[in-house]
Amino acid sequence: MANLIANPIFRREYLVMARSRKALVAALLLIGSLSLILFMLWPRSGVLSEFDSNDIFSVFLGANLGLVILLVPAFTATAITDEKEHHSFPLLFSTLLTPSEILFGKLFSALGMVFSVVALSVPITAVCALSGGISAPLLMKTYGIIFMATLTYGLVGLAMSALCQRSFTAVVLTYLAIAALAGATWLPAVLLSRLHFLRGLWLALRCLSPFEALFALNHPSRYEIVLGAGAFATTTLRLYTVGMALLAAIFFGIFCFFVLRPLTPRKAKYQQQYTDLHTAVKRKLVFPFYLIDPLRRKASIPLWRNPVFVAELRSRIFGKPKFILRALAGCIMVSLVLLILICINFASVLGPEQVRLVAVLFQFGLVILVAPMVSSGSITDEATSGTMLLLRMTPLSAWTVVLGKLKAAFVYVLIFLISSLPVLFSLTYLETEAAYWRIGAWTATLLLSTVVFIVAGLLASTLMKSTAAATALSYLFAFTLSIVSLAVLMFGTRISALVKSAVLTFNPLVAAVQITSDVWFAELPPIRGNPLWQNHLILFGAVAVLLLAVTAFRVHRIFRRRD
Repeated sequence: MANLIANPIFRREYLVMARSRKALVAALLLIGSLSLILFMLWPRSGVLSEFDSNDIFSVFLGANLGLVILLVPAFTATAITDEKEHHSFPLLFSTLLTPSEILFGKLFSALGMVFSVVALSVPITAVCALSGGISAPLLMKTYGIIFMATLTYGLVGLAMSALCQRSFTAVVLTYLAIAALAGATWLPAVLLSRLHFLRGLWLALRCLSPFEALFALNHPSRYEIVLGAGAFATTTLRLYTVGMALLAAIFFGIFCFFVLRPLTPRKAKYQQQYTDLHTAVKRKLVFPFYLIDPLRRKASIPLWRNPVFVAELRSRIFGKPKFILRALAGCIMVSLVLLILICINFASVLGPEQVRLVAVLFQFGLVILVAPMVSSGSITDEATSGTMLLLRMTPLSAWTVVLGKLKAAFVYVLIFLISSLPVLFSLTYLETEAAYWRIGAWTATLLLSTVVFIVAGLLASTLMKSTAAATALSYLFAFTLSIVSLAVLMFGTRISALVKSAVLTFNPLVAAVQITSDVWFAELPPIRGNPLWQNHLILFGAVAVLLLAVTAFRVHRIFRRRD
């Protein structure tokens, strides 16, 4: 420990992060959110309450774990990529520090900051013991699950940071990996339930989720009843411990390998543009260049076109046709396979509305995943690459720049949304009474949600100094509107039905569910005589305009900055 404290990398990295605005915001967000949740759930009438103390504890711990999952990539996924982007990573190995000192300095500074933020929530969690029924050993076991998840997911971020060259890529891959490990482990047990001989494997995969372990620890009897014969809470906790330890070891090995391997210079990927007919014919015969050829010399941008939009379109879509086509084909295949598995396993249980809902939620999942990723680096990338000064020297206004970035990102996301439209039309056509108005309502909700999340990413890109921080803030915004707002359903009668309806009006998933079926969320009272999904369209339209105005103002301020 003395050697670690004397490690200059650890001391510098930890102190810089501890004094940063990012650490302060993360700590205030965690403590404030948990305090608000505990206040809303706390019994109001002594021992007689609509909430059991164990239920309060479970909801609180689930929220705590969810917030930790959101905060981990912000501290760990940029530990090595920041050095690579500033071209200072090779300089570390030219110092007197040994490779092990560099390795453990980076490792413990990032993990130490994450654990410090998580430790701040321990006193608030200990207050739950005052509601009764929560023992000290149970409190220690639950925090053991949370700290083990923090360690593993922190190593995931460090591994991605060592593997990737850009902070933006590392942050996105870290969020995807954590989402798969924390939330998608139950998908095989649901979609492949007919493969009974693999039931043990599916249950073992479910045990990798910390939410599954928390449920098994706090409600062991209920957990065993839900999963049926052969499932034991103690077995789940044991498998979770072993599985997370193995994953932590694997990602630690990846981190060590890519940090300590010999540095090799990256080859330039620049290719000369061509204008001759022979090269054009030769490339036109190769897929997918006969559709779009990124190396063909582009025509001049007309005066009536937005030059920012055209430049973004050529670089993001026309510049990477293989990636776009492969990603689109992958989305179509995933949506079809998902619907086929749902129909095979639940054809006798679910109705058309439930099956149709799967396709709708898949589309909204794509929006939540892709929209922040596309737009959150729009302004920060210009600043870090040194092209912001050139952009400021042009006669383009801030409004033109924002609209160009917005339209290019919207077209980019729209390509992926096309993947589920054939499925939606097919499901609507096969019903007894085709309700094509639902297609229109879904489309309006989906496109408006896309605009809101893209503009939110643009605004985050103007507020943050790095693309990684802007990406984390964009995903936090999308997660809050789509998932966190559902927490009002857990507060029972503490919140009136009108307040619940007002909060859920911000949630695009709830609006899509209500469009899908007239039964779901029917208990929510209408506001101003309109159903929730109509109020959602009006509200999101106003939010999009407000965010767009603030983004244009921020870009205008950046353009006028003297630096």
